[in-house]
Amino acid sequence: MNKILDKLGFDKRTLITFLVIVTNSQLIYSTNIQNGALYEPFREALGVTNTELGILLSITGFIGMYGNIAFGWLQDRFSCRSVLSVNSFLFGSAAIFLAVTPQQPFWSLMLVYVGFGLFGEALYWPSVLKSVRATASETNQATAFGFMESIRGMWAFITASISLAIFTMLGSTTFGLKVSLGVMGLIVLASAISVWFCVPEEQLIKSEHKNKIAFTGLIKAAKMPEVWLTGIGAGCIYATFIALNTYFVPYLQNVYLLPITLAGVFAIVNSTAIKFIIAPVSGLVADLKFKSSAHLMRVGFVALVVLFGITIMIPKSPSLVIPTMIVLMLVTVACYFVRSIYYAPIGEMEVPVEMGAAAMSVAAFIGYSPNFWAPPAFGYMIDKFGNETAYTIIFSLLIVLSIIGAITNTMVGKKIVKIRAAKAVKE
Repeated sequence: MNKILDKLGFDKRTLITFLVIVTNSQLIYSTNIQNGALYEPFREALGVTNTELGILLSITGFIGMYGNIAFGWLQDRFSCRSVLSVNSFLFGSAAIFLAVTPQQPFWSLMLVYVGFGLFGEALYWPSVLKSVRATASETNQATAFGFMESIRGMWAFITASISLAIFTMLGSTTFGLKVSLGVMGLIVLASAISVWFCVPEEQLIKSEHKNKIAFTGLIKAAKMPEVWLTGIGAGCIYATFIALNTYFVPYLQNVYLLPITLAGVFAIVNSTAIKFIIAPVSGLVADLKFKSSAHLMRVGFVALVVLFGITIMIPKSPSLVIPTMIVLMLVTVACYFVRSIYYAPIGEMEVPVEMGAAAMSVAAFIGYSPNFWAPPAFGYMIDKFGNETAYTIIFSLLIVLSIIGAITNTMVGKKIVKIRAAKAVKE
């Protein structure tokens, strides 16, 4: 561990800051277990159809997608401490409101999910990526992002286990789900307080023209092909990430008749435990064994093409639920090998740190775009075509996106190798 910390250039203070920020970056999403492992109970508690829940999730995605551009550049002039703590507090408050109020009309739910998009994505996430990108050198970006995702996976496993335990102990009822959601909201508030007191203020842009300088950074970032290529690759894997976190469980329940309790256990293992194990391995392997993070991501995308093809071909019989679960877990392994490091190329291609949030906001605009279109599209397919046909279409679409991801990361990998070769000649 000391060798790893030396490799990343962490001293004690930097390590503490890194851990607090990364912990907060997962705890703010601790409420997501409700629409993942507890998808059907959550949908019933809200009183919405698959399509309507997809619309709600897409509202958050839409706000996050366009908000990254609208607000991401401004985050270069505010400290990470302020951005993370304030938005976490507001996000947690919105979750608690959803937990303590009776079933809301659809327009009210839409307003809550607008808040989730603002406080958990548009006004928040670029600062997380910026802070992690700044902790390590250009040659250790994958390691930093890999350990970030590993720590997030650990916290996701803990909070998901707590949430599922509360839901089960209270009789697997709507009341139990709302109590679980409220507890997760309180955890987010506690995390907001820890960020405020544990993360130091950083050096910001020093100029009376702060807004102009920050906006200029956004324009420069938007003109960089490497930023767009990174974003496209991120978007391709994020669609799979949405599928595995939200739709793998109902797929097993509705097509293979997996019981709800076992489905919840599968969800925790599949979306949190695997992430905790794979993420640091992905970062270290990318930095130590591959020419760049993009080269490793290309391999991951190719694996996804094969695994989704196998998933489609497995007969839809309850007797084959175990083989199907194994293949879906392998999909998750491949997904996290890619997702753990999908923004590492920004640092590897030496995008200037001073425009870090701007670059990340442009990449995130594309990378998180599936948040906008995937949930309503997937939900509509399930309502329209039925489970078997819908999931065949969904998995086929993910195959196409994985092929695109492999192509873009081939291009990014070549560019990183070229940049590093040119730098070596200068030195």
